[in-house]
Amino acid sequence: MSLSLIQPLRSPALQRLLLLALILLGFGRVTWRLGVQNFWWDESLSLQRAEQPLWPLLRGELVLTDGFSDLPTIDQHPFFSFLLQGVLIRLAGEDEYVVRFPAAAAATLLAPALWALARRLTKQGALPEGAPGWAALLAAINPFYLWYGQEGRPYSLWALLAALSTYWLLRSLARGSSRWWDWAGYAVTLFAFLCTHYLAVFLLPLHGLIIFHRLAERNLRRAIMGAGAIALVGGAAALVAM
Repeated sequence: MSLSLIQPLRSPALQRLLLLALILLGFGRVTWRLGVQNFWWDESLSLQRAEQPLWPLLRGELVLTDGFSDLPTIDQHPFFSFLLQGVLIRLAGEDEYVVRFPAAAAATLLAPALWALARRLTKQGALPEGAPGWAALLAAINPFYLWYGQEGRPYSLWALLAALSTYWLLRSLARGSSRWWDWAGYAVTLFAFLCTHYLAVFLLPLHGLIIFHRLAERNLRRAIMGAGAIALVGGAAALVAM
């Protein structure tokens, strides 16, 4: 392919248009027949949590029943995705489409989130120039995210928040361009990430390494303190999970 054909693909306007097309493709795939299948067992637990008042929802209270006896227990997942479902079902009803829509929205937004993350890494020289487009394309057509985007469970939201929290961290650590709202964005997305799935703690060592590497170039003491703060957050989240 000649340079004259490749050059238009570098146009920001064309890149945004292609990204929009991939977002629409992902949304169409994940919402098509979204409410056709009945709830399966785990989705019924999501609905039970979403229906609860705020405090039992945050605590993860569940009642398992076999039709003859009830067993009160605590869910194995934290609250954030069920909180979103709870807000939505109170606004739009409790059918399958509504309960699954937060997962579908998260799977759709994963394409632009990975595009933004890859673009940030491209600017820093860590990825080649075409990485953002490929990242968005693979997110939009990935059958794994299609599966979990059509299930009323936390997994697609977990993936989205992993990408967003890492993006905000890299943006916050950018030399000479970060602002307080970048750190606020990282704090909010990290908190939501940790409150969506307990296994989120396993991404924190990577965040700690990123913080240490970026800050060590400027101030070793701040680098150690930043990595230590992430370790404390991870330890606290692990204790809650236990």
